[in-house]
Order: sequence, then C-alpha cells, then structure tokens
Amino acid sequence: MDQTPLPFEYLNGRMYNQQGEKKIWVQASHQSGWEKRQATIQLTIFADGIPSVKPLILFCRQVVSVTALAERQQYDPQVVVKFNPKAYANSANIVEYLDEQVIPVLSGWTTPRAQDMFDGHKTEEVLDTMCTHDMTVSVIPGGCTGLVQPLDISIN
Repeated sequence: MDQTPLPFEYLNGRMYNQQGEKKIWVQASHQSGWEKRQATIQLTIFADGIPSVKPLILFCRQVVSVTALAERQQYDPQVVVKFNPKAYANSANIVEYLDEQVIPVLSGWTTPRAQDMFDGHKTEEVLDTMCTHDMTVSVIPGGCTGLVQPLDISIN
C-alpha cells in the first residue's frame, strides 16, 4: 500500500488527446479550478496481481458538505472516495482503509506487508491494527523505496 499525489491538471497550458485528432476542446486552466484541486490516491497491490482492494482517493475538504457527498456518487463504485482537511493519508484513514478494504480480503491469513517510512504507516494505532490481523510488517529503509517498493518502482 502506498500513496501518491493525484494532480487533476498537468502541464499548465497544455492538454492530452489522441494522436491525429482534428478538433480538440480546451478549457483554460485559470477558469477551470482543476489546478487547485488536491487529492491523494492510495493503492494496494498483492503479489498475486489480483486487484482485490479498491483504490482510495482522498480529497481536500475542510467540511464534508452535501455537495461533496453528491460528488462522491459521481465516481466509479470501484473507487473509494473520502475527504479530509489536507487530502493526505494519516493514521486514522489508513486504519479505516485497512479495516474496510484490506483485512476482509486477507481471510485470516498471516500476511507480509512491505511499507515505507511514512509517519502515518508507523503509528501505534496502525501497527496494532496490522498486528491484530496477522500482518507481518517489513519497513523499507529511507532512500530505498524507489528501489524495492513495488508501487514506487512501477506505478507511482
């Protein structure tokens, strides 16, 4: 499991489209607000390659309003959408994600888990949750995640 920022607009003033398109509709970034949109995506992969756990997107919202809840309904049901004040993963939403998404698919099996040195991964609450559910934690030393953390190597 790992987190990475999720930008909604890339390369200010540029856009992506299929090669060879004759007409490209563009909305100026200063009007869209997408450049200010903050989110973090949290992905979990298993060694067998089977996508057993839904991705989590954390959006920045100080208050979860009716508008935010309505927005959540617009996302694919195979994505978990949550809100928090900074759009960053923290120990509370990591534990919630473990409880709701990861632990149910483990079926009680003892499970090795590789994680980086992110502070939210190492809190007592997170470590207790993993220990209670027979997850054996292996912490990847600082400076090595880009070499051995699967999500950092191939996806993030």
